[in-house]
Amino acid sequence: MSFFKFLFLALLMSLAGCTHPIVAENPEMYSNSGSIAPYSQETFEEYVSETTVWLNQNRVFHGAGEGKELDAVAPYQIIPSNPNGHGILLVHGLGDSPYSFIDIAPVLADHGYLVRVMLLPGHGSRPADLENPDVEDWYESVAHQVSLLEGEVDNLWLGGFSTGTNLVTKYAAESSGITGLVLFSPAFTSKDPLVKYSSFASRFVDWVSLEKEENYTRYDSLSMSGAALYYKTTVSVNQALQDNTLPIPALLLVTEQDELIDTLDIYQTFATLFHHPRSELMWFGDTTIDDSRVVKYPMTIPDLYIQNGSHISVLFSPENDLYGRRGIMRQCGGSNEGEIYVIDCPRLPTLSYTAWGLFEKDAIMARLSWNPYFEPTMTRVLEFMQKTDADL
Repeated sequence: MSFFKFLFLALLMSLAGCTHPIVAENPEMYSNSGSIAPYSQETFEEYVSETTVWLNQNRVFHGAGEGKELDAVAPYQIIPSNPNGHGILLVHGLGDSPYSFIDIAPVLADHGYLVRVMLLPGHGSRPADLENPDVEDWYESVAHQVSLLEGEVDNLWLGGFSTGTNLVTKYAAESSGITGLVLFSPAFTSKDPLVKYSSFASRFVDWVSLEKEENYTRYDSLSMSGAALYYKTTVSVNQALQDNTLPIPALLLVTEQDELIDTLDIYQTFATLFHHPRSELMWFGDTTIDDSRVVKYPMTIPDLYIQNGSHISVLFSPENDLYGRRGIMRQCGGSNEGEIYVIDCPRLPTLSYTAWGLFEKDAIMARLSWNPYFEPTMTRVLEFMQKTDADL
């Protein structure tokens, strides 16, 4: 369903004074805790400890086990057994959590990087808590974690997924001292042109989408305030790139059929504003781009029943317990007369995989939530980082 349809239906519901049955079933999940986790601690260890306490007090748990859920959404660090003196701060996307990097972070640490994964204000607790932060909380929390990490490493990298890429790219464009960027599914431009109205709409409507919360690693529902915050990051990052020459190399990982992001615009931004000669774009798709800095990974893979990638597919290993080939958080659905419907994923290994919404008529398909090139992807990420570090 389009943003406009969600807005229209939600507005009608609010005017009618109706309570959505999902909210009535579990009202605490969709209510506002009224606070955000503190993020200005003097050490990362204090940040993790105080954030975990806040989550214990404010999170509405899903029933998967409190310890398991806290491990998924709390910030964390991985200290390498053989440190190379370098570090990377990773920032998740809208509605997500540090779990986004559960497969990526250990690989980086195994190769010597001190890895820290932060939790953005408004996340990890309950979907309505995205009403609590303003965009400055996001910028300031990222800047503070950068300041904590930069004093402990020789070279400091920033990485992000989706909205997180907007935050770290803006920081790097406006600040010095960053070695390079690794950007998973950069979200500089939304595919939905109506997202620009989300700030106005948030005055009248609470939700873009209201869903039963089943995924304990992220929000299934999206508040209108959260959509407005995301849009503000797109405006800011594009302005930052226009106003400043990005002086450092960046590696962008982009899925051609990303259902949320305008990938053609992402490539144009890369081609025109990412000037560093060592910057690269890993293109997960079948269209050939005539650019020596673009490396193509075909995403029509019949042997694996893959037709296309998705927004999240760059992140996860095929063996991931939640998002991998047999993952319990797979999303499945079909298409009927242009409308997408959702079903519980059958436990079948022969489902076809594609981006959400690119479902064939009269076929049950799954959103590709894992990276068939996960190992070569991480090899290229590490080679990119190590060559850059060696040049400094």
